[in-house]
Amino acid sequence: MTKPSLRERLGQSEPLFFSWCSLPGVLHAEAMGRLPLEAVCIDMQHGLMGFSDIAAMVPAINGQGKYSIVRSLWNDPGLIGQALDTGAHMVIAPMVNTAKDAASLVRAGKYVPMGQRSWGSYALTQHGGLSKEQYLKAANSLTMVIAMVETQEALDNLDAICGTEGLDGIFVGPNDLTISISNGTRIDATHEQSQKAFAKVAETTKKHGLPAGIFGGNPAFVRNAVAMGYKFICSNADTTLMHDGATAFLAAVRAK
Repeated sequence: MTKPSLRERLGQSEPLFFSWCSLPGVLHAEAMGRLPLEAVCIDMQHGLMGFSDIAAMVPAINGQGKYSIVRSLWNDPGLIGQALDTGAHMVIAPMVNTAKDAASLVRAGKYVPMGQRSWGSYALTQHGGLSKEQYLKAANSLTMVIAMVETQEALDNLDAICGTEGLDGIFVGPNDLTISISNGTRIDATHEQSQKAFAKVAETTKKHGLPAGIFGGNPAFVRNAVAMGYKFICSNADTTLMHDGATAFLAAVRAK
């Protein structure tokens, strides 16, 4: 059975859960790809990876049969193109605050006529042996560009951002969004004000026919996000998963 594209997978009823990779290394990426989650996001914004790292890590994740996601360092055309050239299925761009920012993201991530993505060769080896012509024809649907909503400005402009032609979805950065909407007084994603903001994103993206994603962090938060209608949700980061696993192990060993 042929694996569905990431776009097709997100169109299914069940949400997609993925992990978050903040540490560099091919072996680490392969290990993350073997976790019982469907995708791995490599974090170039706050993680420790550069381009030479992700050029090796993305194929390692793809090789495990998982969807590869890259959060780029910024919403910069060159950085978006580089991430896609590694063979990533999805690129998440930070701090997209306006429809203009979203349009810039689409231009960088889509080939003509939808955008102005520059042609590169790396991705061709990562998409099932497609020829250049086949990849060019399919690339705009095979790959996804996602705008991060993490400020009050983005929340105010959400309808216009979601209406940007060619944009493939929205991803919420709950901590930054909480800090922004509270004017720097709070970093509590469970606060009522934060929850209302998250619900607004889920409702608006659904209205526009776009999938919404969010960083989870714990099972209760993730369950709540699923109930809101979020379609792709990060379980947690690698370092936290390791910490939680070791803590659970020791607690089980010491249990009386």
